[in-house]
Amino acid sequence: MASSSLHRHVADTLGRRVAGGELPAGSVVNLAGLEREFGVSRTVAREAMRLLESLGMVEARRRVGLIVADAARWNVLSPQVIEWRLAGPGRDAQLRSLLDLRVAVEPTAARSAAVHATDEDRARLKVLARRLRDLGEQGLGQTDEYLQTDVDFHQTLLRASGNEMLAALDRVVEAVMVGRTRLGLSPKIPVAEVLDHHETTARAIGERLPEAAEVYSRMLVARVRAEFVLP
Repeated sequence: MASSSLHRHVADTLGRRVAGGELPAGSVVNLAGLEREFGVSRTVAREAMRLLESLGMVEARRRVGLIVADAARWNVLSPQVIEWRLAGPGRDAQLRSLLDLRVAVEPTAARSAAVHATDEDRARLKVLARRLRDLGEQGLGQTDEYLQTDVDFHQTLLRASGNEMLAALDRVVEAVMVGRTRLGLSPKIPVAEVLDHHETTARAIGERLPEAAEVYSRMLVARVRAEFVLP
């Protein structure tokens, strides 16, 4: 296995342990211990820890070395951190946070997209919404094609907003949608209202109706949020 693959494997294993609470905040991570456990060189161990450090999950402490950081310091918008958290016992809390984020930002993005989207974006949203309808009515809501089409729809909406801050959340939305599907939490037959709201949102953006786009988008993400029984 190449060095780059090795350090990603080590980082992935440790990231899951940290996100899952197996390595709680304050735990010391010893490079020599990583070398022994994973059978890797000191260079590979360091690279793995640099990756976790860049995500805010570990930090260097003078006279102590590397320790696991408090969760408040993690880069919680990193798709990698999202994946690790979704794989752990805190899955429900992570889903709740991510769905709440979508409810907060996507309606605003839809309103802005109704004003700033290009003609190409407007047409694409309609095509994607129609394809979601076709796949959903065929009972293909858990397929890779449905997932990718859904991801494309919401990423296009965010990017079409003309706001770079909203557009920067496109990978976050992808991470939660992919994670939800991998966890088996997406319905085989999508809720009819969800399909309706995709189309009405796309139509409002296409017709340059910002207020309607915001309302329909809010109905869409709120309905998705309601699909999950979360605390």
